This record gives sequence, structure tokens and C-alpha cells, in this order.
Amino acid sequence: MVGVLGAVTGVIGTLMAMEAIKLITGLGDPLIGRLLLYDGRAAKFTELQY
Repeated sequence: MVGVLGAVTGVIGTLMAMEAIKLITGLGDPLIGRLLLYDGRAAKFTELQY
């Protein structure tokens, strides 16, 4: 479990950095009004709108 935890934090950190770059540059479609869920076991993303 410990070896997997580092990889999961890397994935989430990369996603957060990408969102910050989108907001700073004004490029792309940021996740405003949406929630991105990451299933580390299945390596799958799910997007929910609220």
C-alpha cells in the first residue's frame, strides 16, 4: 500500500498543477463547477457536475 500511495499523490498533484496552469493562462477548460474523482485501483477518472 505504501508504494501505491506515492503514485496516487503524484497523479493528484499533477492534476492540481494542470488546473492552476489553466487558470493562470486562461487556456483550456478548468474544472469550475465540476468534481473529478480518481479511482486509483481501476486507474479511472469520473467527472461529476454540481
